[in-house]
Amino acid sequence: MPLTLQVKLLGEWSITCGDRAITSINTARSQALLAYLILHRHLPQPRQRLASHLWVDSTDTQARSNLRKELTYLRRDLPKAEQFLLVESKTLQWSPIAPFTLDVMEFENALKAAEMADFPVKQALLKQAIALYKGDLLPSCEDEWIVPERDRSSTSTLVLWRN
Repeated sequence: MPLTLQVKLLGEWSITCGDRAITSINTARSQALLAYLILHRHLPQPRQRLASHLWVDSTDTQARSNLRKELTYLRRDLPKAEQFLLVESKTLQWSPIAPFTLDVMEFENALKAAEMADFPVKQALLKQAIALYKGDLLPSCEDEWIVPERDRSSTSTLVLWRN
């Protein structure tokens, strides 16, 4: 049976597998790499783009080297990494069939469902969204790539509070 990861990016970083916290993914770069892959899970990500987003002040060569190093750590520290990461020579991707939950995705799904629901169901879905929202998206990350993701999350939060 495949392992299911529970990933939380709203308010703070948290990743668990079953009832076990995964504490070995504890550097800002490893967390940012994993978060980027999960948030952009629908398409393979060119390694060059990942490297330039995560190491903006490094040369291309150094950034690619840093990416290889972080990917090695991630593959070591993520249980059953081959279930979750699609690693190709030019791209990386979070597997579209990976068994995982993501608080951001659950939050956005609850809000979308609430928009179409009648009042009692809408109220329950909005309460669910409120319970999921623990704060800004990956607040410890200061990378530029996270800004549009946070803006999208903030827009969803505004919808929540208007309803």
